[in-house]
Amino acid sequence: MCVIRTENLCKTYKGGTQALCGLDLEVRAGEVFGFLGPNGAGKSTTIELLLNFIRPTTGTASLFGRPAANPRTRQRLGYLPESVNLHAYYSGRGLLEFYAGLLGIERADRRRRAEELLERVGLRDAAGRKISQYSKGMQQRLGLAQALINDPELLILDEPTSNLDPVARRDFRDILLELKAAGTTVFICSHILSEVESVCDRVAILQQGELKRAGTLEELSGSAGATVTVKHLPAGAIEALSATEARLTLRGGESTIACDSQAVLQDVERVLEEWGVEVEQVETRMQSLEEIFFGAIDRERVS
Repeated sequence: MCVIRTENLCKTYKGGTQALCGLDLEVRAGEVFGFLGPNGAGKSTTIELLLNFIRPTTGTASLFGRPAANPRTRQRLGYLPESVNLHAYYSGRGLLEFYAGLLGIERADRRRRAEELLERVGLRDAAGRKISQYSKGMQQRLGLAQALINDPELLILDEPTSNLDPVARRDFRDILLELKAAGTTVFICSHILSEVESVCDRVAILQQGELKRAGTLEELSGSAGATVTVKHLPAGAIEALSATEARLTLRGGESTIACDSQAVLQDVERVLEEWGVEVEQVETRMQSLEEIFFGAIDRERVS
C-alpha cells in the first residue's frame, strides 16, 4: 500500500519563488523514509503540502489514497514540526491528556496513554512539571509524545532531533526502530545523515525543489573503493603498484592493496594481471549515505 504519493507536485510562492518542481514520490506502508536535502531544497514545503497547510500550484498529494486535503487523513497521522511550540502553562502530563481529549480518546484512557508516552520518551520524572520549566530537548521529546498520542499509522517528522543530546538521539532512534517493527510508516526530514542511514529503508534527495535521487541505500550506492588481498607479490609488481594511487601494505607472504575508487581498483587489477598475481580476496566498500548525498547534489547551487 502507498501511504504517501505525490504526482508532479509544484509550489510557486508569490513573487515567483519556485519551492518545488514536479515532485513524484511514493512512500510505502511500514517503511521509514528519509527525505533529505540542503537548506532551501523544498523539504518543509513538501511537508506543508502533505499536511494541507498550503495548497499546491499544480500537481497532487495524497495520503492513504485520499487527497491530502481530506480531513479524514488527520486521524491517521502524527506530526512533529522542527520548532515545537507547546502550551507552557500545562504540565507534560496535562498537555498530553488535553491532546488526547481533542482526539476523542476516552477520558478513562487519557491518563494511561499519557503515562505510557511520558515513560517512552524519558519524561516520566518530569510529568508533573510545567512545560515552561522544560529544556528545549525536553520539549522536543514531549512534542514526539504528542505526535504519538493517537497511535498514528503515519508519523511525519521535521528535523526531530535538532535539540536533543547524544543520549536522547540514541533513545529517539530506538523509538523509531520500535515504530518500524510495529508497522508504523515514518517520513523523516533530517540533516543528520548518520541518523537517517541507521533507520531508513529508503531515502529521497532533493535540491532546489527538484528530486535528484530516490531509492534504498543499496540501490543508490556505488563502489567507494576496495581492498585487494594477494600473496607472493614479485618485486616488479610492487614497483608497478607504487606508481598507482593504491596503498600497498606488505605483511610477510600476504599483502593488502587499498583502493579508494573504482578507477584505482581497475589500475591495480591491470597490474596484477600483467604480473600473473592471483587475487585471494576483493573486499568492496559501498558508499555511505553522506557520499551518496554529496554525489547527488550540486554544491555550487547550495545556498
